[in-house]
Amino acid sequence: MSIIVDRVNVRFGGVSALTDVSIRLDSGRVVSIIGPNGAGKSTLFNAITGLAAVSDGSVRIDDTDVATTPPYRRIACGLARTFQTPRFDPLVTVEEAVLCGFYPVSRAGMLGALVRTPAVAKEERDHLAACNRLLEHFKLDDMRDAVLGEIPMGQVRLVEVARAIANQPRYLLLDEPAAGLAKPEQEMLTTEIRRLAETGVGILLVEHNFALVRQLSDHTVVLDRGAMLIEGRPEKLMQDPRFVEAYLGASHQDHSEEAAR
Repeated sequence: MSIIVDRVNVRFGGVSALTDVSIRLDSGRVVSIIGPNGAGKSTLFNAITGLAAVSDGSVRIDDTDVATTPPYRRIACGLARTFQTPRFDPLVTVEEAVLCGFYPVSRAGMLGALVRTPAVAKEERDHLAACNRLLEHFKLDDMRDAVLGEIPMGQVRLVEVARAIANQPRYLLLDEPAAGLAKPEQEMLTTEIRRLAETGVGILLVEHNFALVRQLSDHTVVLDRGAMLIEGRPEKLMQDPRFVEAYLGASHQDHSEEAAR
């Protein structure tokens, strides 16, 4: 069970956003995609989820080529994602937003929902109980009735992650989920990502926080200007001059001192 991106190219007009990029995400593993701004990280997510057209190469989910499959059908393949800039209705409450995440896995048909059959009522109770567990995991239970437009962006990101998990995905793509989070919230997010991976969910993570990448990643891919620069374990990457130049730059000393602790 895996997502396999094989020599994918994405072009916008005459500009190559991705060039011959290949990655593999297996069930239960955490793979990180890192690189400077404009490296193509979010474009890679969009290619996997169907929001960017692949001009060459293939994207396979569990041996099914989905390179030309529309985004909504990729959800049925077990795919869920968050966005670098969260997408949300500012008037929806935290609880309502997370409950929306259960819609793709709901078995209730339109007629059953209208007459509210016993099976539909039970499914609603089950979803509400699962929603309550997610709110508790992400420390959002005290703000369940708050509308998204009135809470800090860090909490909105956590709501988006919780909503994506509600889809019960086999593969979860997280685009900078720790941005704007305080350290306790980052630690909580780290715990939740580890818990998901232990249940068999494959997690693809785009993150600028290299300390978080080091804590979580089984494998890390570095992109630079739309192409793969280097890949491997984070600890080994930190010793590679190409990685230092492209990613760490002037902050390399700080990362080196942290790694030595």
